Amino acid sequence: MRSYDDFMTLINEAIRENVSNEEERLRLEKIVLGFRDDQANIMIVGGTGVGADPETINIDRYEMGNLVLWDTPGLGHGVNEDKRYKENIVNKLMERDSSGEHLLIDLVLVIVDASNCDTGTSYELIDLVLNSYAHKDRIIIGLNQCDMAMKGRFWNFRENRPEPQLTDFLKQKVDSIQRRIRDTNNLDIEPVYYSAGYTDGKESQKPYNISRLFYLIVKNLKSLKAVMVACRKSRDSGNFERDDNNDGGAGYRRKTESSMLDKVRDALGGSHHQYLQRDLMDKVCDVLVYVFEKAFYTFTVVTTTVSNVCSSVARFFRSWW
Repeated sequence: MRSYDDFMTLINEAIRENVSNEEERLRLEKIVLGFRDDQANIMIVGGTGVGADPETINIDRYEMGNLVLWDTPGLGHGVNEDKRYKENIVNKLMERDSSGEHLLIDLVLVIVDASNCDTGTSYELIDLVLNSYAHKDRIIIGLNQCDMAMKGRFWNFRENRPEPQLTDFLKQKVDSIQRRIRDTNNLDIEPVYYSAGYTDGKESQKPYNISRLFYLIVKNLKSLKAVMVACRKSRDSGNFERDDNNDGGAGYRRKTESSMLDKVRDALGGSHHQYLQRDLMDKVCDVLVYVFEKAFYTFTVVTTTVSNVCSSVARFFRSWW
């Protein structure tokens, strides 16, 4: 599975082979055509040094096929600068797409530095997003650099996982942020801790808990926009192997697969789901299961080399997958 376009081609083939009623077939093909030309827009928000580019003043846009990444400014440079940065973020979060019917941004990832004891800027960003973005169920809070949360202590570098002491510390951070959001905003959002990994010359470290973060992105994106994120090929199949389930990524893989199947069913069925031929949905499910069984560990968000991109968000996604 090389691309989102390949996936949509398979769905079209399944429709043509299994739907005999011409009117129904044309209706489904029209739905697929609409999704083929659509884009998934993901905004990355973070304080300085956790994934957002500290030199960015405006919000930068990076288009990679059906996936669009919005790189937001990093906070923490001064009162006047931060005020402008916040205004830019709020305006983008409230911006409508070309149809005027939907918000442009499909999902927001708020990145918090797990190693930083100063939570003021983090809560400021979280509140900014929660108060400005209408789709509260499409907000993910990620605690990056979980391996450095205790300054590198209790991280098993050989096995690329936290020891129990660090796991307990990270869970306390998650609980603290989750409780604060619940008390302040009356919302229940559970942050996910992870490490994006790194490559520095001859030294490198694989990501940790990316399979869970990937699952949350797929789960929270609406409709087939989740497929736009998923249908990318990674250069390293080991990026999904370590997570907080300690099962080689199998658990989050099953959850991701189930979420994708539900989204395809909903996208093709809609309000007329009961009229879909069972054989068609079985064929579509076979396609998705094949994709996950053969290519899950090679999925990625970013595959294209973006020339002259200095943005740390681009580096962040490359190191992810």
